[in-house]
Amino acid sequence: MLIVVALSLLAAFLWAWSAVLQQRAAMRASRRGSPALDRVVPGHGLMLALMRDPLWFAGWLANLGGFVVQAGALYLGSVAVVQPLIVAQLLFALPLSRVGSGRPLPHGAWWAAGAVSAGLAVLLTVRGKPPAVVHVDDARLIAAIVVTVAVAVTITMVSLGQPPSLRAPMFGIAGGFFYALNAVLIKRTVGLAVDHGFVALATSWYVYALIVAMITSMTLSQTAYASGPFAGAVTGMNITNPVVSYLLAVLVYGVPAPTAPHQVVGITAAAVLVVVGVIGLARMLPTPRPAGPPVVVPTQEPARRRRVGGAGRRPQAQASRRTIV
Repeated sequence: MLIVVALSLLAAFLWAWSAVLQQRAAMRASRRGSPALDRVVPGHGLMLALMRDPLWFAGWLANLGGFVVQAGALYLGSVAVVQPLIVAQLLFALPLSRVGSGRPLPHGAWWAAGAVSAGLAVLLTVRGKPPAVVHVDDARLIAAIVVTVAVAVTITMVSLGQPPSLRAPMFGIAGGFFYALNAVLIKRTVGLAVDHGFVALATSWYVYALIVAMITSMTLSQTAYASGPFAGAVTGMNITNPVVSYLLAVLVYGVPAPTAPHQVVGITAAAVLVVVGVIGLARMLPTPRPAGPPVVVPTQEPARRRRVGGAGRRPQAQASRRTIV
């Protein structure tokens, strides 16, 4: 149990670093006018722009490390235990986001961090015992994938045309659904590789579904970072991920749902503490400013002014007009 908690917290730390670095890169891409951002639809244009940014690549390496550590935690423990602990990345993201800024942590951060920590402690105390032997029903797993994808796609489509204050958290929520799906598929693929070898893994559909889910979750998270306030994107992802993960763990892996009164009360109290703490911490996260001066887009106003001038400047204006066309 302790090793599962330690690995989960290490994954949360690595993902906190990844979120801070990649959000800075996404904001820088938005200043450059990425075509994907102009369409407000997650697509390959944004990802291609980000993959050329060294800052984003450093964040991707941290994200990859978090994925490897999370895979180990999920192999040793339950999805219902590992995924709620990933919320702790906000406890790390707040101080990491202020590295180099010289600004101290707000006083309210300690109360919010305490609420998240207390909520996670209560959740680990009152949770039901996971089954010793897990038999995955492929029919349930496929049903879970279909429902998760359908809900995430619906949220993404509804977010189109919304103001940034709503678009960012909605993309974050959609990304949270796919991160929860990642956890379920990671546990299945790692278990299959360890028990039956990589040949069996390569010939199964689980690993390919995982690849698609990981690419989709990464694209949605980067679009959330670049679409609006950082706090909204982070809050959407960090509340949706553990909730959906717990539901999928109950549906797919047979984790017992809380039935005893003390479990229901404890999980409800834990959920309230975590949600309040997550919202408080996310609001204190500063939006990282991209490095470098803002990009200035030239206009045609100087050419129009030259055309108003004397006749001697008209050829130059005409040449400018031909160049612009």
